[in-house]
Formats: sequence, structure tokens, C-alpha cells
Amino acid sequence: MVDISVLEQVESFRGSATPAERTLQFKPIALSDLPKIKSIVEKTAYQSCQLSAGGLYCLSRKYGTEVCFSGDFLFVKQRRKRFGICYFMPIGVGNQTEAASQLLQHHAEAHGGDLTLWGVADDMVSDFRGASSAFANAELAPDRNWAEYIHESKNLLTLSGKRLQPKRNAANQFLRAHSRYEYEPISTSNMEEVWSFQQQQLEAEKSSPLQELLEEENRSIELALAAWEPIGLTGGAIRIDGKIKAFTFGCPINASTFDIMFESADHSYNGIFQVIEQELIRRELASFTHVNREEDLGIPGLRFAKQNLRPDILMMKYSAKISAK
Repeated sequence: MVDISVLEQVESFRGSATPAERTLQFKPIALSDLPKIKSIVEKTAYQSCQLSAGGLYCLSRKYGTEVCFSGDFLFVKQRRKRFGICYFMPIGVGNQTEAASQLLQHHAEAHGGDLTLWGVADDMVSDFRGASSAFANAELAPDRNWAEYIHESKNLLTLSGKRLQPKRNAANQFLRAHSRYEYEPISTSNMEEVWSFQQQQLEAEKSSPLQELLEEENRSIELALAAWEPIGLTGGAIRIDGKIKAFTFGCPINASTFDIMFESADHSYNGIFQVIEQELIRRELASFTHVNREEDLGIPGLRFAKQNLRPDILMMKYSAKISAK
């Protein structure tokens, strides 16, 4: 059973805001922040999954995510193993120079030393450079492991063309073998079955070298299911012989791009991953021109699978260290 207490634990979590913060007042992200996050991000053209309200919330315990709103801008602070305290570049449409100045001032007062920005995606670089002289002169360090795989929705739906023929063949094989499968949206009526299937999948992978990562993902899925409606998630599941054998879900990044946050399927059914994505796009995502399938995290098998689906955009992300001088 989905543990609703996990939602209460996250909502009661408090970060380490310091009295020195006088310009921007960061606080741990809460469900009540998500509508404002969505309203700010959807005004931009950014396609990065790190701006998905669902992703920000569901990974908040992992990264100690804190947010702040100032004017028309969203500010995000996280704690990552590689960098310690780091920030997203200010997200919004408006006076970016003022927003950058606020962020720099906050860090100087609250923490001191160099400021680290993480997750500056390809489609943010121009705005990043123009925001301030400090940003303009900063060196951007790429991180291939965090590059995002973005597809035109129509290409995932049809799997047309020579480059996607192997995926199309796999989907067709599944359709021939399991023509009586059922698709259904994820809702309160089947959520417990989705969670039960997820636990079966986790158990099946208990000897995997990626066990720690899978358990982190499992905790995020639990939180997502517990707060499905407040987050505004959309997803679907496939049943075979009455039992759930695959599911996928996510939420919008903006009006044109949907973030597929999680997907899980019984690997014994060849082609089921392709079909569950096709069904989600066909039935739930008609208004979205692009789908973001997120990063491969440098995991060889995951990178191979994501590359094999031939993304239309491989969007690099960068970090930058802004000198206090």
C-alpha cells in the first residue's frame, strides 16, 4: 500500500536556512509551491526536466531542494554530492540582470565563497550569458551524464523511419502477441496495483549493482503516487490478462514539452516499453509536441537504450563556478 506518511514527512521537512539570508528567503519546497513554479516555468521556452514541478518535488529529499520566489522569477537551491550547495540559474521572464544580482548577493551573504550554478541547459545558455557580466565570463563545464533526451512526440508515437525500425518491430511483435492488452490511465482506482507492481519490479532487481539508485527511484515513485493530484501527474498502465505489467507517468514542463519522470515494465514482454509510451502519447499527451525522457546518469545500459530510441535533441547541461571576486 502506498505510504501516505511519506508525504507528511516531506511536507514537514525543514532545510537549513540561515539568519544571514536577507535578500532571497529560501525554504524547503512544498506542494503549495507547485502552482507558482508551473506558472513561472510555463512562460519560458525551457525544456529541461529539472524544471518539471513534479521532478523538483519528488526528488526534494534527495537534493534538499529549497525554493524562493522574487518578482517573476523562481530560484532553486540544492545540495549535491559533487558540488555541495548549488543553484539553478534564475528561471523566469523579466529582468534577468536583477535576478542574477539577487542570487549573487544572497550567496555572498548566506554562504560566501564561489557560487556554483548547476543544470544550465543548452536552451538556457543565451539567457545565462546575458544575465550578468559574472555569468557572461563564467566557464561552462559540460556533463554528458546529465544530458537530456528530447523527442518529437510524433516520432515516438509512430516510430517511423529506418532509424527506428528495430523499435517499431519490437512494438509490432508485442501487439501481435498480446492484442488483447488493456491500457488505462493511472488514477486512485488502480494506484495501489501500480505500487504493488513497482514493488515486484524492485524485488526482481534486488541483486542489481544499481540497487541504491533503484531504491531512490522507488522512494520518489512512492511520493509521487501519494501526492498524485496535487502535483498534477499524468500516466498510464498496461494490463495483460488482468494484471498490470507496465506503467509510466510524468508532468508538463511547459505547454509544449512533457517530462516522462518514471517508467517501469516487465522485461519479459518484448516491445512493452515502446507500446506504453505510444499509448501515453496517443491518449494523454495530444497537446504536447515534445517529450523529455530525461537523463541516462552515465549508466551504460540506460545510455544504450536511450540512444537507441534516437532522440531528436540531446540537450547538454553545464555547471559553472562564479568567482566571488
